[in-house]
Amino acid sequence: MRHWTIAYLAIAIWMFGWLAGRFGFAPSLFAAIILLTPALFAWRMLVSKRETKRREYAYLGFVALLAVCGTTYVVSIWIETGLDRSAMFDREFHRFENYVSSLSVYANVKVSYTHRKGGRVYLHGNVQNKNIHDALLRNYEGMVRNNLGGFHDGVDYPGKPTE
Repeated sequence: MRHWTIAYLAIAIWMFGWLAGRFGFAPSLFAAIILLTPALFAWRMLVSKRETKRREYAYLGFVALLAVCGTTYVVSIWIETGLDRSAMFDREFHRFENYVSSLSVYANVKVSYTHRKGGRVYLHGNVQNKNIHDALLRNYEGMVRNNLGGFHDGVDYPGKPTE
């Protein structure tokens, strides 16, 4: 019983790490709580001084099965609704935002986004010339790949044609 509990805990912790990398910390914490519930029951059975009955092992197996099936169902719903793409977009956007704020040539450029319209990114401000503007757009396209909503280019430079 002890070896099974340790193996289950190792798998649950690995699953939490995998989910956190794909969906973010908060949703993965929710899934980890579901997955770790049977481990808490098993721990209670292990530290108990009384003899454990077969029926309790059957209940523990049933709870473990429910936890795994429930987590699988929740994760499939997250994938279906696009939570994995949304979390990836958030990470890519914040990496791009940090990149833009770290360079002095983009000191007057503000970057923001909204999850409405599939994750639209807004670029506003001004830069010194067209080459810097084009480099900003190339960096955006290279760094933010999981964006379904596109971007709004509100960055001006001297000589920019008006629409």
